[in-house]
Amino acid sequence: MAKLITKHDPFHIHKILGVFVLFSFLYRLLNVGRYGVAFPKTENKWFSVCSVALHGVLSLSSLLLPLSKKRNFNSPMIWPEFRLHSIVFAMRHVVCTIINLLHLWPTNFWANLIAKASIIFSTISLARLITENYGDKVKRTTNSMPYPKSVTKAEEKLVKNLYAQAQFHAVIQAICEDPTASFMPILAIQAAPLLMTLVRKGKIGSYWYHRIYAISLWLPFAIYWWRFYLRTIDMGEIYWSANVARLVVLKLRFSGYNQEFAWAVGFFFLALGFEYLCPPFNHMVNNNIYYYCFFLTGYTILVSNIYFHLKSLLT
Repeated sequence: MAKLITKHDPFHIHKILGVFVLFSFLYRLLNVGRYGVAFPKTENKWFSVCSVALHGVLSLSSLLLPLSKKRNFNSPMIWPEFRLHSIVFAMRHVVCTIINLLHLWPTNFWANLIAKASIIFSTISLARLITENYGDKVKRTTNSMPYPKSVTKAEEKLVKNLYAQAQFHAVIQAICEDPTASFMPILAIQAAPLLMTLVRKGKIGSYWYHRIYAISLWLPFAIYWWRFYLRTIDMGEIYWSANVARLVVLKLRFSGYNQEFAWAVGFFFLALGFEYLCPPFNHMVNNNIYYYCFFLTGYTILVSNIYFHLKSLLT
């Protein structure tokens, strides 16, 4: 098996950053377990900002490493298009988390909406530009990802659909004005290229790639459940955002509409819900233990359904 430490990273910059980022994730998850938030109010603000920025530096440092220009369609291995997409998506969450930590979102409703839309649409444009120059418009990252031979076509289709849902949810989590919500999707984004590297070096197989990636992709949902239980986050915005991602944006994309149109419609429904529906919903749930238990139970069922849908990869 190929060694993890090679001459391609002679000063070990990428690996050292990777170790720091791993401890950063563990520390943030520990905070969520203890306090219900990844960034406690007692933590020094600039320590929080620098620790988040480190994740962006890690992604950028991957450019120091050489890659094969040709994609491997037999095993999930990293290739140039994927690496650049990973950097763009990781930076989206890094930037939004820092904005949240420093409270930099505009307070005016329309200015706030325009700022968030600008981040999402600029990310879409950069990802499309990368695909045009380094990828394939038909054989995309998710739809052409190789799976173990024992996974049936029906199971593969279901897993791909759930991957797509989680990725659309991550976009909305990025613009949530909650640093924990905007930060947590970075775990899956940065875990994927690491796992692909381990596959390429023969340390793990395709099964373990999908198992670990699936867990990291859906970990934020388990974190939401815990935060709902501790009441450190309002349910309204999360429920509304998740349903807009699943029932509006994802449906439009699967119906053949381009990303700009799908997200423009999605932003309209997000703005409508955040302004008029979520405040009374949060008031109702937070002030009535029966409603709270009802929606917490509903969310538990959702997380359970995700597990059963992914069990083909976990067993």
